[in-house]
Amino acid sequence: MAKQFTWGEAVETTLRTRPTWRNGSGRKPAVINCGHFTRLQGLSFPCNRINVTIMEDIGVELEEEGKSDATINRVTSAVSTVLNHCHRRELCNKPPTFTKRKEDEVRLAWFSKAEVDKLVHAAIDPFDRKDVADIVAVAAYTGMRQGELLKIKARDIDLGAGLIHVGGRPDQRTKPGNYRAIPVHERISGLLSERLEFLSPNVRVFGDEWNDKDQLLRSFKRVRKYAGLDQSLVFHSLRHSFATWHAEAGTPMRTLMTLMGHKRIETTLRYAKTTDTALNEAMAAI
Repeated sequence: MAKQFTWGEAVETTLRTRPTWRNGSGRKPAVINCGHFTRLQGLSFPCNRINVTIMEDIGVELEEEGKSDATINRVTSAVSTVLNHCHRRELCNKPPTFTKRKEDEVRLAWFSKAEVDKLVHAAIDPFDRKDVADIVAVAAYTGMRQGELLKIKARDIDLGAGLIHVGGRPDQRTKPGNYRAIPVHERISGLLSERLEFLSPNVRVFGDEWNDKDQLLRSFKRVRKYAGLDQSLVFHSLRHSFATWHAEAGTPMRTLMTLMGHKRIETTLRYAKTTDTALNEAMAAI
């Protein structure tokens, strides 16, 4: 009996030969999403046995682990991509069409400005963690991702011009791989000035204070709990807060798209909130 082409071989082939997975921005999420299937079914699972029933069972297992429908759909898409790619290379049978779950309307969790202030104050008193207070404030008033904050270096912040340069250098890339400049808000200008005062250009502004990102997240959770804020709000919610504040203030979506570093306007439009006041103003303008 001929050896069957396995899931592990299919993933390895796709990561090696599919351009956007080989060295593009899609590689990391592809590895993560394929990894969920690998964890549940194993690398030796034959590709020709991956059918609708298998994928539905995978979805149920991921749901029981607390994964969202959006995450389950991303896993399904990754598996479908691998199988279709390998089918085109005549390595396995053509896979069936997998049905994706209907996702609920995206509800982005965000902090109010008062809640961010509460987090900052709690970090200082009682925890005496100015490092946590500073990075919370900067995250909320720049919309930078956690990874971007931990990589930013002194040379990337130009207080004279009032700009933070994100992703403009080979050793400091953003998630989508594009450059953007974020204006320095007056709320964080002082704390950035303090941090930059004795730093050489190549020293990270925040990244050297924690051994890893998990240490930062644990500290954030302790502060959030003490502040009595919604436990569903996570560190990444600070980025959502920045975008939501801008949307509510009437910042044009294309401008917000640039500030957030989004590649697709559809991603930015999630933050657009139409209120009765906005509707009335729109009607009065015509």
